[in-house]
Amino acid sequence: MTRRTTRRTLHFAAARVVAIVLLGVSATSCGQAILSAPTGSTLQIFVNPPFIAANGDTAVVSVLVTEPAGTPAPDGTVVQFFTSLGRIDEQAKTNDGVARVNLVSDARSGSATVTAVSGPINVKLENIVIGAPRVSSVRTLALDPTIDTRLGRSIANIKATVLDGSGNPIPGIFVRFSVTQNVAFDHIQGPRDVASDNNGEALSRVQTSRTTAGTIIIKVEVLAPMTGAIPDIVIQVLAGP
Repeated sequence: MTRRTTRRTLHFAAARVVAIVLLGVSATSCGQAILSAPTGSTLQIFVNPPFIAANGDTAVVSVLVTEPAGTPAPDGTVVQFFTSLGRIDEQAKTNDGVARVNLVSDARSGSATVTAVSGPINVKLENIVIGAPRVSSVRTLALDPTIDTRLGRSIANIKATVLDGSGNPIPGIFVRFSVTQNVAFDHIQGPRDVASDNNGEALSRVQTSRTTAGTIIIKVEVLAPMTGAIPDIVIQVLAGP
């Protein structure tokens, strides 16, 4: 090989390296930086429903991104998602400050924790039930159908019984009790969500501060897959001279 040929070969190789470097720089400059929440932002996470059956059932996970000024994050702000159980979309971009993804169950059952991350901010949502038994019916009962305030009483005991399709009790199902009217005077005393025991029963109490007669209506829900309606619990409040 002559000295001239060697120089040409070296010049060609050097030119090729420069071209590769320039191509890489160009590709990097053409890429868009990921838009994420700035420091001081807040993330609020929600799931609907908070329980799904195993093998392909779906819940929608939503994250509200709020900037330090209190305004929703710009459209396109990226939120990344992780789950300890099942599978979830890796990321989503906000629209009107909200990013939404699907949490899909697999064959495993248990309690999932979903984590959402945007920039330096992260938030977790725990106790999403996956593989919950399917509830067939819920029986509701006012153990104390009346509250007689004239006798100095203000509390009534209530109960819900969770059953499967064969009428067997289902333990470990969370039952949610909530007052639907006159919440300034009536409220659930104790935990809002109560797990059913080995008899499928969840017990709670409602308290009133009314000074006039009326009716308390308590809505009952189960945090598990179910089709069909659950009867409200009705308590009569007696008052007067």
